[in-house]
Amino acid sequence: MKGTNDLTRGPIMPSLMKLTLPIIATNFISTTYGLVDMIWVGRLGSGPVAAIGTASFFINLAIALSTMVTIGTGIKVSHCMGAGQKDKAKSYIQNGFTMSILLGLLYMVFIILSKDKLIGFFDLGNEDVEQMAKQFLLISIIGIVFSIINTLFATIINSMGNSKKPFYIFSVGLIFNIILDPFLIFGVGNFDGWGVAGAAIATLAANIVVTSLFILQTRNSEFMSGLTLRDTREMKEVIQMGFPITIQRVTFTIISIIMAKIIVRFGADAIAVQKVGIQIESISYMTIGGLQGAIAAFFGQNYGARQLDRIKHGYNYALLLTAIFGFIISIVFILFPQQLFSLFLSDETSLELGTNYMRIIGYSQLFMCMELMTVGAFNGMGKTHIPPIFSILFTALRIPLALLLSEPFGLNGVWMSIALSSVFKGVILVFWFKRSLRRMNEPQVNM
Repeated sequence: MKGTNDLTRGPIMPSLMKLTLPIIATNFISTTYGLVDMIWVGRLGSGPVAAIGTASFFINLAIALSTMVTIGTGIKVSHCMGAGQKDKAKSYIQNGFTMSILLGLLYMVFIILSKDKLIGFFDLGNEDVEQMAKQFLLISIIGIVFSIINTLFATIINSMGNSKKPFYIFSVGLIFNIILDPFLIFGVGNFDGWGVAGAAIATLAANIVVTSLFILQTRNSEFMSGLTLRDTREMKEVIQMGFPITIQRVTFTIISIIMAKIIVRFGADAIAVQKVGIQIESISYMTIGGLQGAIAAFFGQNYGARQLDRIKHGYNYALLLTAIFGFIISIVFILFPQQLFSLFLSDETSLELGTNYMRIIGYSQLFMCMELMTVGAFNGMGKTHIPPIFSILFTALRIPLALLLSEPFGLNGVWMSIALSSVFKGVILVFWFKRSLRRMNEPQVNM
């Protein structure tokens, strides 16, 4: 593919930054879709925000399931590029698209058939909010195939060391979404707008535009053109590589659904507050997610080329960058929680709850960033089974902690349980990877 980049040579820090910055920008673009929707929908009140927050759990579940293909394909492609096996990389890419489309269609059918029971599980206690949640979920899930394909396109291109192209394409999609949102949500002239449904339609349209641009930009690529036989063995390799991460993310989503069931005891406003808080928190999540993607690509190519010294130095550089960024975000969340949250919801009840959420979660941002970056390091070397062990264990710990801490601290106790689990995951995962680096030897990495 035009614009591929060899990450096995040259200075480490410039290579990482050159790859990281466009991925960070791309992640910001992807996050901004949700932020823009939330800013506009927030003007409709906490009810519509709660509806989107409820439906989003099942949209996130689709993305979590898709990582079985997207992450596994990205890792195998980066390994092939590092080893100079371009034909094999092409085969993995085409198999990846076949599996992604099939997965997206199957999940769409599942949601269409079960949306009433899924939304009803939360027992929101408000028929209007439940109906808006079902509308948003149904429209959003129609576009899940496009969303999965877009993620796969970006992951593959990043794995080849070219992170600028996804940024440009997602930027066009964001602009399209920004333009459509106010018109479809609030209307113009004689058109009254569709409210929550309008926000879902705007995002769906933007995803279709992004998919179209990816296809146009890669149609002449040697990796995308021409049909090859689908290789079931390679499909199994990709699934095996991505399966531990998928289990981790699916488990995380299921735990989040259970946590939401605990949170809804404090009212629909509490669900709305969490949804907005997660959107704000995604600023740090997506920024370090960019570094995570760069580390996965960098480690993947260097692991494929057996450049183990570059892996060691690359991790140390990345950990320093992560610590600096995470510390800054923690300080901002702790010192300016009300100012941040008031951009989305300004009624007195939501603002008070949201301020508490931001301040408590702020103490965990540094550790969450360390965890995410280290996950990318493990993934790049194909050691995808290690991070899920710690992630599942400590994320599941949120449930008993939330029940225990909510007794003396109320809703704040639930936020504390989330923050504490992030601290545990960050500290332990970094320690484990450092331990693994010390045991690393040629030509095999023992984990």
